[in-house]
Amino acid sequence: MRMPDSLIIEKTLNNEATEEEAREVVRWFATPEGQSWLSARMDQDERLISLGEEMEWMDHEIPSRIMYERIMRQLRRQRIRRIVAYAAAVLIPMALALTLFVQVNSRVNLLADDKYEEIYVPNGERMQVLFQDGSKAFLNAGSRLRYPRQFTLSERKVYLEGEAWFEIEKSRRPFIVGLSDFDVSVLGTTFDVKAYPDEEAVVVTLETGTIRLESAYFQTHRLTPGETAVYDKRSRRCEVQYCPGIERYSAWRHNVLYFKDTPLDEVIRMLTRKYDKSFVVKDPAALRYSYTITMIGADLPAVLEDLEKITPVRFVENGEMIEIWMRE
Repeated sequence: MRMPDSLIIEKTLNNEATEEEAREVVRWFATPEGQSWLSARMDQDERLISLGEEMEWMDHEIPSRIMYERIMRQLRRQRIRRIVAYAAAVLIPMALALTLFVQVNSRVNLLADDKYEEIYVPNGERMQVLFQDGSKAFLNAGSRLRYPRQFTLSERKVYLEGEAWFEIEKSRRPFIVGLSDFDVSVLGTTFDVKAYPDEEAVVVTLETGTIRLESAYFQTHRLTPGETAVYDKRSRRCEVQYCPGIERYSAWRHNVLYFKDTPLDEVIRMLTRKYDKSFVVKDPAALRYSYTITMIGADLPAVLEDLEKITPVRFVENGEMIEIWMRE
């Protein structure tokens, strides 16, 4: 680590530095070079203090007994000063660190408690969350997010159940999305996480930046833009692959329905969350079909009408329920 500017060091010692300046100086004091500089500074101060007493020994005669007593007192003072200097070499960095701790804690809350806020987005709705560091999370229907009232100095961690698109502000503190079986760790990026409890796979897609997947069940994976990680909950295997047009995975936040070879049972789950409508399969043969279609801002009747054009599957509204039949 490079030595900070001497003016910044002096400002820090005089408690006149800014938070960032004090942070830099404290980190340098913790290095061997910083400790050596601090020790030399203490010796210099000690010498200056001693020189201030030299006038007592000039321009007048001093009896030998008085001189002896003064020399002994001087030696005792020198010993005490040296002990104090060594103690100061340890205590001053600690005092500076404590001052910095108080300053940073007022903004970051180093001793943040374990109290969390929780947001649940019911089916048929979406919600955007803005965190205290400026990061954003856009939650899809049927999602639950737990986050601390205030992030700590070491990390910014939230817990997700469902689907969310994240836009993370850059920081030295990692932003971590905790899932059931692994964590997604980032510094500054945009990505989508789909982790619904009723689905067999967790899908993480990266649009910009870099993210890291860490788990006890598989080796750490680092994703680059355009890559998707698919984690199978049963086998606990995670596979990463490149997917062109990665933006389609977060198209839901723009009110876009995107299906590509999507099985009907998955289509039903997505429609249930988006429109808060219940479906019941009356003819199991309908589950053999998959759908490839993109629909923008359509209401449920229009969506069902377009789906009926693709396969011989019928969607019949019966009160609060949508029944699924095969066309006769």
